[in-house]
Parts: sequence; C-alpha cells; structure tokens
Amino acid sequence: MSPTQKNSLTQTLETIKNSSQGKEISFHDIIKELNHRGFGPLLIAPSLIIVLPTGAVPGIPAVCAVIIILMSVQMLFGRRYPWIPKKIEHISFNREDYIKGIKKIKPFTEKLDHLFKPRLQFLTHHISQRILAFISTLLALSILLVGFIPFAPMFPALTILLFGLGISVKDGLVTSIGIVVFIFTCVLIPLVA
Repeated sequence: MSPTQKNSLTQTLETIKNSSQGKEISFHDIIKELNHRGFGPLLIAPSLIIVLPTGAVPGIPAVCAVIIILMSVQMLFGRRYPWIPKKIEHISFNREDYIKGIKKIKPFTEKLDHLFKPRLQFLTHHISQRILAFISTLLALSILLVGFIPFAPMFPALTILLFGLGISVKDGLVTSIGIVVFIFTCVLIPLVA
C-alpha cells in the first residue's frame, strides 16, 4: 500500500473503526493506531468524528477540538511524535454509531480517494504545514466557541479535515480547497456565534 493509499480518507476511517473491537472507541486507541503516520491523519481523525453523526454527541466536538489544538501546536513546534494527556486518552464514543456513519459516507470517500495525488506540494511542505497548523488551532478554538450550536462545528472541522488530508496525501489542491472553506468559515462563524 502506497503512502497516499495508507493515509487516504477511507483508510483513516477504517483504521479508526478497527482501532477497537469493543463497544466504545477511545481517543487512546485512535492515537495509538495513527501516530506512526504523521500528524495529517491525526488532524483527519478528530475532524471526521465531528463531521460524522458522532459529532452530535454532547461534549465530543469539544474533546475533538482540544485534540486538534494539541496536534496543531505540536506541529507548530516541530514535534515528531504526538502526545495527548491521559485524561483525554480515555474519553470514548460509541463504536456502533461511528460504524453507521462511515457506512453512509464510505462510497463517497472511496470515489474521492481516487482523485487525490501528490501535486502543488509546496502547499504541504514543512513551512506550509506550520501555517496550516496555526490556522487549525484557530479553527479548533472556534469549535469550542460554537460547539453548543447544532451543526456549527462542522464547518471549521471540514476545513481541518481538508488540511489534514492534503498533508497526508501531499495534495496541495486539497489544501487549497481547505483554504477556500476556511475563508467561508471565517464569514459564517461570526454570523452563527
């Protein structure tokens, strides 16, 4: 499996699903499964959890936002391996709800994955990654701010998802689409907050 396939959207969804065989999936399980793939998938995972039905569970968007902040700050400072506090590691969400969510979107993500390829790589290199990490930190803070408003966290989470995906598959086009969504989010968040 190529690095692009390994870090694809569908593969990340499957990795999260397979990270636990119990009734719950903990953030410890997710980090353990994804930490050797770099920070891209670790931005994808919590933002996906917000975008999927699991994001409707009270408190889950806030936990995911904290994880995104932790990952983004570590990227900013050039840390090679991720770390999250023990208190967050043991927070979990229902595995069955997650599986229902990915069954609905998997046909769509599989089609999307065929479109990803390395291009415009200057938008995914180290300096760009740090800029994206800074923007992701701001977006995660906005998730904490609007987390109580139904569906509002989805827009900043979608931007972070696109940034993480662009970094993972080294596709600067995906990153640039994320920048467009970011601009839209900057206009939308003040209207709903």
